[in-house]
Amino acid sequence: MTRLPFTADNLLAARRQVLLLASRAGVPPQRAADLKLALHEILTNSVRHGGGGGVLRVWAEEAMLICEVSDRGHVRDTLAGRRPPALDAEGGRGLWLAHQLCDLVQLSSSPAGTIVRLHCRIESGCDASGSVESGRAGAGAETEPVDAGRAPAHPTHPAHPTHPAHPAHPAHPAEISGAWPPARPAPHC
Repeated sequence: MTRLPFTADNLLAARRQVLLLASRAGVPPQRAADLKLALHEILTNSVRHGGGGGVLRVWAEEAMLICEVSDRGHVRDTLAGRRPPALDAEGGRGLWLAHQLCDLVQLSSSPAGTIVRLHCRIESGCDASGSVESGRAGAGAETEPVDAGRAPAHPTHPAHPTHPAHPAHPAHPAEISGAWPPARPAPHC
């Protein structure tokens, strides 16, 4: 797992780090570009509305690359990002755009903070366990061990329960059954 604290001063480095990790994990270039844009929106929201920054964690889990952004903000709208923003709205496009660009977006929020997880399917390039190749994480990044097949726990937020599939993406069987964590298909590697 790669862990990178971020503020407005290192957003570019965080996005570059995710592109590097996505490439190593086997995310196709166009999907990696989509993930980079979605991540930019979420990181920017954290800087603007989540206390000026947060922590970005990135890991591969079976056939998915997962980017988790946590901050001190609180999202009160339970449908944030699930409906298109009004054409005349000044904001509210970041989470909606992330839903359009990623295979799955999960949001968990309370007065203690917010976690957003962006999931992007890996098509090739991962090892048998689905892990991102090890390598230099980049300036300011830390690598943490993670249990195989388990997402890291956040100290103040449980994982967000599954939500209905987004119309742009077919429903994942775990989303239909309500199981958490969702079962993931075996890596295609």
